[in-house]
Amino acid sequence: MKQIRISTALAFFTAFFILDASSQLAQRAGSVSKSQSVEFQIESSKKIDRLVGADFRKKQIRPLGKATDSEFLRRAYLNVIGRIPSYEESVEFLNDEDPEKRNKLIELLLSSYGYNMHMFNWWADLLRATDTFQNTSGAPYIKWIKDSIAENKSYKTMVHQLVAATGGGWQNGAVGYYVRDKGMLKDNMANTTRIFLGTRIECAQCHNHPFDSWKQMDFYQMAAFTNGIKTSKNHLAEYLEDKEDMDGVSRGLRDVSRLVRYAVYDFSISDSGTGTIKLPKDYKYRDGEPGERVGAKSLSHFGKTIKVSTRSKSTDSGKARQKFADWLVSSDNPRFTKVIANRMWKRVMGTGLFEPLDNFSSASEPSNPSLMSYLEELLVDLDYDLKAFQKVLYKSYAFQLSPNTIQHPDRTAYHFNGRQLKRLSAEQIWDSLLTLKIDKLDQRKGNGYGGDAIIYGGRPVLVGKKSMKDLYNDVMAFDTGGEVWDYTKKLHDQINADKGGSKGGGEKMEMMMAYNASKKYGDEMRASELKSPMPNGHFLRQFGQSNREVIENSSTDSDVTQVLSILNGHVERHITANGSAKVFRVMKKGKTDKEKINRAFISILSRLPTTLEKEIFIEEFKSNGASAPENMVSALISTAEFMFVQ
Repeated sequence: MKQIRISTALAFFTAFFILDASSQLAQRAGSVSKSQSVEFQIESSKKIDRLVGADFRKKQIRPLGKATDSEFLRRAYLNVIGRIPSYEESVEFLNDEDPEKRNKLIELLLSSYGYNMHMFNWWADLLRATDTFQNTSGAPYIKWIKDSIAENKSYKTMVHQLVAATGGGWQNGAVGYYVRDKGMLKDNMANTTRIFLGTRIECAQCHNHPFDSWKQMDFYQMAAFTNGIKTSKNHLAEYLEDKEDMDGVSRGLRDVSRLVRYAVYDFSISDSGTGTIKLPKDYKYRDGEPGERVGAKSLSHFGKTIKVSTRSKSTDSGKARQKFADWLVSSDNPRFTKVIANRMWKRVMGTGLFEPLDNFSSASEPSNPSLMSYLEELLVDLDYDLKAFQKVLYKSYAFQLSPNTIQHPDRTAYHFNGRQLKRLSAEQIWDSLLTLKIDKLDQRKGNGYGGDAIIYGGRPVLVGKKSMKDLYNDVMAFDTGGEVWDYTKKLHDQINADKGGSKGGGEKMEMMMAYNASKKYGDEMRASELKSPMPNGHFLRQFGQSNREVIENSSTDSDVTQVLSILNGHVERHITANGSAKVFRVMKKGKTDKEKINRAFISILSRLPTTLEKEIFIEEFKSNGASAPENMVSALISTAEFMFVQ
């Protein structure tokens, strides 16, 4: 049987490899955009399979067979929306006899709200998005990221808006990209090149890079693009700070003043920077002098070079960051496309075409160069629509190959003969466990959906009367410290007199719903809806959630605290010893022990038990009676099959 599956798979790839390319190009024609064209997506998936198949032939690799429906179901749910399917979702798919059910499932998942939730976790790790920035709330930034995902904003547009962002956070949440790194603009530029160009230049901040071509001059010329960025009306923020230290100022008034200072003035970007920067005083290379002011210049080998002169007054240095954003996402900069195409490939397939993702050098070589080139071409054709790009990958035969149980060495070329087994991320584990506990998990909205409510004392105030956008506009209209201080005192009185706000619909209603959700559900919401990141000691952090201090700092390593958490910690309290958990409610509907066992397996592992497994647990039910369901659920959750993406 295994031999038949291997032969079938090889024939599948071979057939696609010899298809006439001209017939595919003809099917691409039409007025529908390629990101919306079903025909284009189908042909693109087939071309990916041909390129993977050609690599198999070249490397003499015998492809694995096709994943079972259960394997595909669980893999699709975990990959696309970040959790296992519920019992009902599993039964519906497994009982469906439609030959197109796999493609239909991908369509369903990508259009679901769960996709947005899971995609946020990816973006938050990449951008190090947190709930708090030093002294102020990071909520506008969180909300901007979530709104951008919900709008399916193109990657190219999203990156440009981040890098070129100006204004106040409550008008344009994208400024959080810089507020996040306030006072550390050189580090911010180093992160920008890692995230969007797959290049590490931070080493060149202190000296010429020892292993790459980047010089210290290159680093400072890049840093010049964002150097000198300022917050809005900083002199008024300083005025408020002085007022806060005066005798007779109440604690409440001081807190309101800090709210104005942190949330308005500090969470803003007023300009695009100078476009120039001074070299360090200990600069020692021949291409510059210590303390010399140099103009911004883009990295070489990354398309057309752009510069900002330090001499010519005709050069508008105030547009340096805008020029940088234009250059970064330009079609003349192929590295921008290559890096995100590889990131998305790894997100779907589990391993990048080149690793590590953010250290692509002149010596790097993708494991399948032809496939890498096509993925770049495809992303451009799809106008950087990441959802459409992922859809093409998910509908490929390559994604449907059986899991490869042979562990491939890290950082060596992998040719995608079946998905490598990977431990679930902390967020996937958390969300999957909650799927076993509660109903309609994806409907619970929390963090980032409080709109622009003014949060004071840990609760929304003046709802329906004044929002953070109103507050920002009011404060930014003042030009003198006296005006701002008088406004702050009036705002303090309004908050003290607030009795819960007036009625309001739309966004105002959403503020209260989000606030009430956090009170009602506690942390029984998906990871994307909780504090970003959760504090040390929380289950998510124990299982490797990123602290969001470093790019993609999450971990899938295992340790003793995780084992204890499963055996007698969080999992025991909330699921295995909780008779009201959904998994037990589903099992109770089974009329016989056999049906209960089937329901447990489908709920937890998305499949029916094997004959041997069924015999083992039937014996367990006979021997231990009432405690058997709890023992079985505990055993299944503790398996590698549950903890790994198959």
